Amino acid sequence: MVEDEKPAPISADVSPNDPAPLEDLGPANPSAQSATESFAADAAETAAPDAVPPEPAPVDRRRAPRGPRPETLETKEPLLRESAGYRLRLEPADLARLRELPGSKGKTDRELGETFLDGQAERLVASLAGDVAPPAEVRVVVDPYSRQAFLAVGRTIRGIVSF
Repeated sequence: MVEDEKPAPISADVSPNDPAPLEDLGPANPSAQSATESFAADAAETAAPDAVPPEPAPVDRRRAPRGPRPETLETKEPLLRESAGYRLRLEPADLARLRELPGSKGKTDRELGETFLDGQAERLVASLAGDVAPPAEVRVVVDPYSRQAFLAVGRTIRGIVSF
């Protein structure tokens, strides 16, 4: 120890093993302290606590122009499927009714129609087999609430299938 330096006085509430309080130490490098203080001051000036970005003005959705729904643009033509000599046809209105069935969320009307005909085509054709001779065009009218498909040839219902 150098003779000019005096040991720090020990207070009653500080034990000899505790590090000295920060205010007693002073800066080791005064230029480093002034640099950190100036950096902190600059940061405080640039990041004001009440500098919240303004919220965008609310849009009145009732008056905002809306484009047509993609499902209605896509389904202007009927979905056709050939099965055992019968041509099954789902009109756009019937395709839209398939949206009411469970599991239809996130699918387009055309996807729903294809899935429906994939699963039901054999049953639909089997119900027509003894009554309508192939080849015939059959309109499939879907009622999602009663879970029935009505099979129409011309203007006559020739079969009803529950699904």
